[in-house]
Amino acid sequence: MRAITIDAYKTLPHLQEMPRPQPGEGEILIRLHAAGVNPMDWKARDGTYQQWWSAEFPVVLGFDGAGVVEQAGAGVSAFRPGDAVFGQFMPQRVLHWGTYADYVVTSASGAVAPKPVSLDYVQAAAVPMPAQTALACLDALSIGSGETVLIVGATGGIGTYAIQMAALRGARVLATARPEAADYVTSLGAAQVLDYTRGDLVSAVRTLYPGGVDAVLDVATRDPAGLEHISQVLRTGGRLLTTIDSAQAPRVAEQGINAALFSLQPSDELLGRITRFVEAGQLKVVIDHLYPLEQAALALEQVEHGRVRGKVVLSIA
Repeated sequence: MRAITIDAYKTLPHLQEMPRPQPGEGEILIRLHAAGVNPMDWKARDGTYQQWWSAEFPVVLGFDGAGVVEQAGAGVSAFRPGDAVFGQFMPQRVLHWGTYADYVVTSASGAVAPKPVSLDYVQAAAVPMPAQTALACLDALSIGSGETVLIVGATGGIGTYAIQMAALRGARVLATARPEAADYVTSLGAAQVLDYTRGDLVSAVRTLYPGGVDAVLDVATRDPAGLEHISQVLRTGGRLLTTIDSAQAPRVAEQGINAALFSLQPSDELLGRITRFVEAGQLKVVIDHLYPLEQAALALEQVEHGRVRGKVVLSIA
């Protein structure tokens, strides 16, 4: 099968032929039609997750995908060949098989679920990691109706879903975005847009809300000093959640703020909730760019260094 692999950490991904994986007990083999490209992918390429997973090189990159079940291993009853599925296919202990390939094996009891009928495979591949993260973050922040939440990094995959889901809960959403992306985040449900390239973000928020906002979801700030500064937009007792491990800021808690680093636990339960939003027409899937599998390196470069509105996806078949 075709696969985009790395032969060592921090090396250039390339196309090569790999043997088709075989499903073991409790696993399914999926013929992939599309793969979502996430920041997690370039971090895996660079060895960020070595403390959690070892690597068996060559490593096939990618975690998110959508396709059709080709084969079910022993003991699998939830899925059968021909089922259209999508999910976030996480390794148990070793990085080796990934979704930048024609086929992937994954646990049938993991974060895999029937593909939403209203989505094609490309759209479905754009959902798992960012939408699950957005939903679980809003759950962790206990965002409720009438609350004000600031989303920092609002135009990317997680932000795109978080704006919509927070608005669905009845929250008032403030979103950071460049001026050219203001209409985009407004169309998703943001009540106010803040240009983070002009002036001080904290001052801008405090001008609008002198008492501070209820919560902050930050999916963009990469340094502790930056996160500590942004935390000043919160009211006393406000909640802050970051998805960036390098941005942990211990002193934030000393300011009377409930702060935490978020770590996603993917699940079929989260995917099921997201599917219900999608099928009800309440969640928009936005594709920024669709690359062929062979151009996976370019797709990763855009996600790591470029500006993305919504999701970057690889077309596989």
